[in-house]
Amino acid sequence: MAATTLGLNRFSLFADEVFSSTDLNRRAGEVLDHASKGPVTISRNREMFALLPRESVAELVKAVSQFGPTLDLLDAALSAIDDIEPPSPFTWLKAFGANDIRKMIREVLAASASALRETGDWEIVSAIVHEWHESALVATSGVLEKAMGSPADESPLPDPRELIEAPKESAPTTAPRA
Repeated sequence: MAATTLGLNRFSLFADEVFSSTDLNRRAGEVLDHASKGPVTISRNREMFALLPRESVAELVKAVSQFGPTLDLLDAALSAIDDIEPPSPFTWLKAFGANDIRKMIREVLAASASALRETGDWEIVSAIVHEWHESALVATSGVLEKAMGSPADESPLPDPRELIEAPKESAPTTAPRA
């Protein structure tokens, strides 16, 4: 007989139905029907097993794999704001001031919350971090300052139609062979 667990309902984590291993053996179809709608716990000899759709497991694994690196980044960002040397993989954060780092933290948190609660799209989190990292590399390389300090080249761009027509005019003409 199925029972609802009450242990960790406040976290909405284990508010699933519990079936014994005997229930699974005798009524596999019914247990699987419940599992297709939400997590099911199978109990056997004081052990508990989770049964849920493969897509749900894939989403869980994807979310969990994102949290470690995201938390590491946020911890390093807070260190950089506090003028504490960030861990070596995150030294690029030193390219930004505290306000920029706070902005990055907000962007990463918003994208992570959206991926976790709504979209499941964790690629956007990686893309945001990538863009901030690339911006730090540009800022520390001095390329941007050099470009901004160079005199402007205000020569007009050529008309693209002239470029297309030019090869036709300069093509060599050859007489047909007899």
